[in-house]
Amino acid sequence: MLNKYGEVEENASLETYNTYGIKTTTKYLVKPYDLKSLQELLLYLDEKKLKYYILGKGSNVILPDNPFSGVIISLANLNKIEFHDHVLKVEAGALLSNVVSEAIARNLQGLETLGSIPGTIGGALYGNASFYKDITIYDKVKDVEVIRNHKLIKVSKEDITIFHRHSSFKGTKDIIVSATFVLSDGDKELMQEEVKKTREKRMATQPYEYKNAGSVFKNPENSSAGKLIDEAHLKGFHVGDAYVSEKHANFIVNKGYATSQDIKELIKIIKEKVKEKDNIELELEQQIIEWE
Repeated sequence: MLNKYGEVEENASLETYNTYGIKTTTKYLVKPYDLKSLQELLLYLDEKKLKYYILGKGSNVILPDNPFSGVIISLANLNKIEFHDHVLKVEAGALLSNVVSEAIARNLQGLETLGSIPGTIGGALYGNASFYKDITIYDKVKDVEVIRNHKLIKVSKEDITIFHRHSSFKGTKDIIVSATFVLSDGDKELMQEEVKKTREKRMATQPYEYKNAGSVFKNPENSSAGKLIDEAHLKGFHVGDAYVSEKHANFIVNKGYATSQDIKELIKIIKEKVKEKDNIELELEQQIIEWE
């Protein structure tokens, strides 16, 4: 029945659907064919009272070790990128890197600083993606389209609360399906150079040679989570194959077969050590997922 709404895989591995590479599985993995299929699928699942969870690229999340008995929905097929002069409409499943490349090819600027961020447009909007606090994805957003109570709703930027690595979509049941951006004229070569620079900076300062899910903790006010963890002498500390990165202490890397439990235990130890040393309560930036 599910294949009426999208591509279906039974007893599917989610290892490539989370950037930590946690080896967990789901009873069903469904990739809706398009927006209409997604709406129909959600209606069907709610009518049948079937559990589901929506996953993007799986960055910034920690999936559980135990299998999911419901339906994981991947928005990979919702990846249309449409340009109308300086206005850009993008579906949630489009990769941020692809969107930036397409904009640059048309000499449109405004998103190039975000070109090296892994993940999808939907995930970037959900978590208010930014690079070193310089530019966030919402700087060029006009509105965001969501599915709310089975209806398509357009939410204007003015009605979205945002702050560092946070949007008001967090904690709601809204499903981000697309966004509209307004870009300005730019110079292709200068923008390509900007993308190259930010990518090189990321590679030099962040441990992308190992599986990871980005920054683990939010930076406390007037401080740096990475610096606090480093000063607690935790670089290289590990639980199983989950390690505190030696390149950047605010990253946990999977050096082999790290489990969700390994990562969560390491997070607990880091928080305890920093609290003990500096009396600072580190706040998690990554989202720990627990199947309902």
